[in-house]
Amino acid sequence: MRRLPLLLLPLALAACDGGTSTPVTIDVKSDDGDNGSFRMENGTVSIKGDGFQGNFRVPQIRMKADDVDLDGVKLYPKSEIAGFHITGSDKPGKSKDGGKVLIDFTSPASLAAVQNWFRDGFTRKGFKFAAKGDGFAGTTSDGGTFTLDLSADGGAKVKGRMEMAGS
Repeated sequence: MRRLPLLLLPLALAACDGGTSTPVTIDVKSDDGDNGSFRMENGTVSIKGDGFQGNFRVPQIRMKADDVDLDGVKLYPKSEIAGFHITGSDKPGKSKDGGKVLIDFTSPASLAAVQNWFRDGFTRKGFKFAAKGDGFAGTTSDGGTFTLDLSADGGAKVKGRMEMAGS
């Protein structure tokens, strides 16, 4: 666990393509007290872990709608990622490790169009899901859970937040 924050750097750098930056955060907590965090925003990376701390300048990353895939369902075309956050926990023995991915995004369409996009994708992939407010909640085909919160943001624009947890 002590080296985990350093191991996360190549993961984030692999997505580098310049342009507008997408904030990326990764937090890992362990029951044995080893914790780490990785933050990247506006070309600055901050890594903290047991026995290591550092800040680095790197090329900015910009995630795109095609970079996000919920068990085969992509974001609405031309959506913009506003934030990407991963939290994880490490438990000793055979206990199940916990983890979540949270993605904030905006989509350039009406609320009804974005809802239909996701409803069709979830149905096509065999997800078990139900309406939750203007969004959805359910289980992916591999047993992971998800919630998708959607809200109209004036005209043809939708704000969304997708949260996924492994099975």
